Amino acid sequence: MTQKTISIWIKATRPQFFTIIILPILLGTAIANHLQGVFLPFYFCAALVAGLFTHAGINVINDYFDHLNKADDLNKTPLTPFAGGSRMIQKGILSARETYHYGLLLLSIAVSIGLFLVWARGLPLLWIGLIGVLSGYFYSAPPFSFHSRGMGEMLVGLNFGVLAVLGAYYVQTQTLNLTTIIAALPLTGLVAAILYLNGFPDFVTDKQAGKNTLVVHLGKRVPIYILLISLSFIALIMGVIYHYLPLLSLFSLFTLPLGFKAIKTLYAHYEEEPTKLIPAIKNTIMLHTLVSVFLILGFIV
Repeated sequence: MTQKTISIWIKATRPQFFTIIILPILLGTAIANHLQGVFLPFYFCAALVAGLFTHAGINVINDYFDHLNKADDLNKTPLTPFAGGSRMIQKGILSARETYHYGLLLLSIAVSIGLFLVWARGLPLLWIGLIGVLSGYFYSAPPFSFHSRGMGEMLVGLNFGVLAVLGAYYVQTQTLNLTTIIAALPLTGLVAAILYLNGFPDFVTDKQAGKNTLVVHLGKRVPIYILLISLSFIALIMGVIYHYLPLLSLFSLFTLPLGFKAIKTLYAHYEEEPTKLIPAIKNTIMLHTLVSVFLILGFIV
């Protein structure tokens, strides 16, 4: 077996997707500073590290269970790094046992930091953390396997949207605020769109493996992707209209061409060679990143 290096362990966590957890934590922290004038660097760092280890652990655990259900093994042309897992097990770099134990280790570290934050900042973080960790673990793990019940996309969206922003805000302020939920809705929709879009290139192998994602349940329906993108921007605009979001948040609308390009690519190639969907996936990830950054800057400025 290949000698394990630090880079291998890092690659197994799929760090290319870590912006999806980093940005909502930054947003929740920015909202806390905007509304209550607080910024506690130590607790911010603790929350960020806990979020990163949670995300990393969930990614690794998902690879393990996608190996067990054969979804990644059946996928001979994965769109790495965008879909098809890290491929560590398939390439013989990590064994299935090593992958599972590594995922549990990462989650254990996240839980340990989370419990410290619960002790230091308050009990509501326990419920936020429990929902995040358990739903992330059982996203692919039986007996729930949420990804096979048509619930995975929205569940992940809520975890990396509402829960992450709300948790980061609470860590700073020890209070809960409706503004955090409103601000997190665009991120929730865009994360769900990323996950839904990733189901297109994996459609055939997921179906063969019995991994009944929303795309497998409903078929390759482009309008659902358009709906998720549209709802994200509608939530953003309504948030500004009702004064929950800063006016500067509307700069996010300048990112709409990325969404239009992704939709055009998806309509043109959703039934063709999966690699042709790579530009659409890239544009959707960039859309999430830029909208998040504009929201953060809106609250900071």
